[in-house]
Amino acid sequence: MNLLRNSWKNRWLIVMSLPALILFIMFSYIPMFGLVLAFKKFDYSKGIFGSPWCGLNNFRLLFISGQTFWRLTRNTVGYYLLFTITGTIGNVFLAIGIYEFAYKKLGKFFQSCMILPTFITYIAVTFIVYACLRTDGGLVNRLLGKNINWYLNADAWPVILLIVRTWKSVGYGSVLYLSVLAGIDTQLYEAAALDGANARQKMWHITLPMLLPMVAIMTLLGLGSIMYSDTGLFYQVTKNVGALYRTTQVLDSYVLNAIMSSTDFSLTSAITFYQSVVGCIMVVGTNAIVRKVSPENALF
Repeated sequence: MNLLRNSWKNRWLIVMSLPALILFIMFSYIPMFGLVLAFKKFDYSKGIFGSPWCGLNNFRLLFISGQTFWRLTRNTVGYYLLFTITGTIGNVFLAIGIYEFAYKKLGKFFQSCMILPTFITYIAVTFIVYACLRTDGGLVNRLLGKNINWYLNADAWPVILLIVRTWKSVGYGSVLYLSVLAGIDTQLYEAAALDGANARQKMWHITLPMLLPMVAIMTLLGLGSIMYSDTGLFYQVTKNVGALYRTTQVLDSYVLNAIMSSTDFSLTSAITFYQSVVGCIMVVGTNAIVRKVSPENALF
């Protein structure tokens, strides 16, 4: 009865949330029925539910596919760790820099400029990167005084992708930490100043500990996507050049290639199922560790 009473009391809030709830169900829950393909040998003429079951054969094919699968997993996890570590450090220190900036209005202007790349689509970013890296007259080649074909140099792309990712996301990522900084009691800084603390000591003993819970929460939330990657970054920015696959192809871009070039939807479903299971295990396992070490920073 209390549930019905509260629902009726907040009926207009429920009505307002319905569009988002419907979209969430349509694009997050209904597609999950397609995971049944991971356990079937898909026959287009028979449809999803009419196709014969094949048990774990698709997963067996996935794990014995040789170096390709393990290369994709290595690249996916490696880029996630690289982007998470550098992104978190960049977000935190950019937020602190803007917060501590003496000229507040100028700081807000710089913040707005840093957020702008977030709203640039990866299609546009692809052309920007190509303009910088093209062999004939590219900005990077002009600065280096060389004529390097970057789209055939796979070893250079981890650094290139890191730069592009940082440029595009670090400004927006700092907003959340800025909101945390704005909520810190200024009396803590005043008390530290009376005790003779300098700016570095205030940052180390007050600012960073206050940001730590948010860092822990964002890291835990991000762990669910450890096996997922930004398709626009790895598929479009690299222009899907085969010569770069060794260091740039991840599970998501491989699935997209497989969908566009073949009809083996069962194997691609097995890959996405594998991604989801690993992500779930990482979130639950890491949260359990955090709950034992620092319960107040645990997600659940």
